[in-house]
This record gives sequence, structure tokens and C-alpha cells, in this order.
Amino acid sequence: MASNGDPTDGPLSGILILDVSIWQNGPYASVLLSDMGADVIKIEQPGSGDPGRGFVERGRWGEVSSYFEAMNRNKRSVTLDLKRDEGRKVFYRLVERADVVVQNFRVGVSERLGIDYDSLVEHNPQIITASATGFGRKGPDATHGVFDLLGVARAGTLRALQYPDSEPVYSNGFALGDQTGAMVLAHAITMALLARERFGVGQDVEVSQMGAQLLLQNLGLVRFLATGAIVPPTRRTEAFNPLFSIYRCQDDAWIALACLQADRYWPDVCEILELGELQHDPRFSNMEARNQHSSELIPTLDLVFASKPRQHWFEALIERRIPSAPVNDYADLVDDPQVIANEYLVEVDHPVLGRVKEVGIPIKMSKSPGRVRHPAPELGQHTEELLLESGFSWDEIQSFREASVI
Repeated sequence: MASNGDPTDGPLSGILILDVSIWQNGPYASVLLSDMGADVIKIEQPGSGDPGRGFVERGRWGEVSSYFEAMNRNKRSVTLDLKRDEGRKVFYRLVERADVVVQNFRVGVSERLGIDYDSLVEHNPQIITASATGFGRKGPDATHGVFDLLGVARAGTLRALQYPDSEPVYSNGFALGDQTGAMVLAHAITMALLARERFGVGQDVEVSQMGAQLLLQNLGLVRFLATGAIVPPTRRTEAFNPLFSIYRCQDDAWIALACLQADRYWPDVCEILELGELQHDPRFSNMEARNQHSSELIPTLDLVFASKPRQHWFEALIERRIPSAPVNDYADLVDDPQVIANEYLVEVDHPVLGRVKEVGIPIKMSKSPGRVRHPAPELGQHTEELLLESGFSWDEIQSFREASVI
């Protein structure tokens, strides 16, 4: 069970999590918890491990799986065959001192393996089990396998992000369904830990990709349920409010304006863009008029923004406190002063690659801050270490290895 821990290592210091999940949805949830101090033990199949290890790329770091690194930093890796009785017996010993078990197998698999809540609570009455599912545990399709594309497709996200009369476009660069599901699952686990602290109860928690995607779309869904109206993405050239849009600058960089109260900012925008003659033009003099004549105003704004580089416009707009921001790409983010100042990207020591950059921790806590402690582990790197911590002898560990249990 959890020790008191050290608050300077993060609010979850002393919490022990056994993570038997693979790919992304479950593993990223436990990354978020490991960032805040939890000791996360990644349980992997001997010989093969998490299939995400196979996504190896050649990049600036050298030969590395950026996918596996992003999903498994701060963790310790233990190899253990849960399909064998001997492997489950070892796992149950680990469960005795664990706080949380995370898994993302298809619905019904954890029961067949004997690692579901009802099985584990016999070994630890206060255990918390956390499951990342695809479409939820109930319903005719509960047992279907789900990867990110299927999650965002069925939850309506793909259609919500497409332009009218165009084909749905899927971006796998960040896996919106997996990431959102993982964030909600980490939130659920934290709440379950709080409930155990307050009420002394362990429990089972479950979050589906589909449910998390509906949560993400709460604003649009509630509007649809209330009015039947759907608000699809708007093409830049068809923006209802030309001051709530994006524009290309001279250096081919883009800038975004977010003047929701457009009348308040219209005079200053006209002055900055040297379009004073438009300020009182009846076609553009107020928000309603600009909305009606946006197809005439946007090309004019396009020409002006294209006359000077983005930084010029950004500085001029910000000086007048006009809501605006650069439209960054990933290369821009690396040098963005706000990213640097808030440590949203951090450097960590990698045993093979040296100093590498990773995404930092956006949650800032004054007394118990989290931190990125170390990169993702090698397969089985900590097997002997953890088994010794759990009371197994060297002779037992050797017998497990000879029997291919670990």
C-alpha cells in the first residue's frame, strides 16, 4: 500500500501503480501519474514487451521509438507472463503492496487472465483497478477492439472537425482519442485514490475512448441537444467574424486574432493596419455589418497582413492588448518564449542518446511539483529489482527465469 512519500517528488509520491496496458490509451494515463510522483511498474510480456516498442524511427536522437518514449517515461519495466499460473502468482504478490492496476485489454480479457477487480480484491481489499476501454463496458459492441481512429470516428469527432461538403480528415500525429481517454482515465484514478483516502474504499474505475470524446465535445453536443444546431469548422475565407480568424503574413507565417467583442477592437485594428478609412465605412462600421460583408473585408485584411512579417503584427497587436497569437507549428514551439519560460518542454538524460527534449508537465504545484525523472525503460530492465523489493529471493527469481515466467 502507499507509503507517505515525499511531497517534493510530487503529490503521488509513494503510490505504486502496476501498469499492464499496451500501446497508448492506458500507458499515457500512467505517464501522467508518474509525472506527479507515482512509482509506475510496467508489466510486459517476456521477449516481446509492449508492441509500441516496435515503432522505431531514425531521427535526431538516433534509432529510437519516440512513440514508446512518449508513452512510458518515468516507469520501471518488469517482464512477467500473465498467461501462466506461475506468472499470475507473482503478479498477485505485487498486487498485495500496490495501489492501482491499469489495463486496456478488450472487455472480458482481464477476467479471463484473472487480473480484474473481483480477482485482485482478494489479494488487496483496497486495490483500485482502472480500465481504459473503447466503447464502454455495456452495449452490443462493448467487446470490439478499438484504436484511435475508430474511437474518434464513432464518437463523432471526425465529422465535427470536417468542413461542410468535404471528406473527414484523420490526423494520427497525436491520436486525439487515445490522449483524451488517457487524460480522463488519469483523472478518474486520482479521484479513486482520493476516495480511498477519505472513505477507506478501493474500487474499479473505467473510462472509454468514446465517453472521453463526448466529454471533449461537451459544448457542441449540449448545443445540438438543446437546439438541433451543429457548428462545423469554418473556412478562413468564410469567417463570420473577420476579427476572429487567421491571416498569412509576409514571411508565410500565420497569425490568429480572437476579437470576440469585435466592435471594441475594430478602431485599434484599423489604426494598426492603417485602414482608417474602413473604420466608419457602413459595410464594416459594426459587428453585424462586418459579418454581412465578411467576404469583402477578409481579402483586404489578407493583403495588409501579407505586407509585413508576423512578428511585426504580433508586437503591434499585443501592444494595444488585442487578443492575438502566432499560429505555431512544432518547430515554432521549441523556441516559443512562453514554452521555454514555463518549462512546457524539458530536457532529460537518456542513457544512449544523451540529453533529449520531451514534453514537460503543464500542472504547476507550489509545494508538491511533479517532474520528469527518467526516460522510458528497456524491456525488463527492473525485473529483478522489483521482485527483490517484493520479497522474492534470488533463488526464486532464477527459477522464474529458467521457467520463462519472467
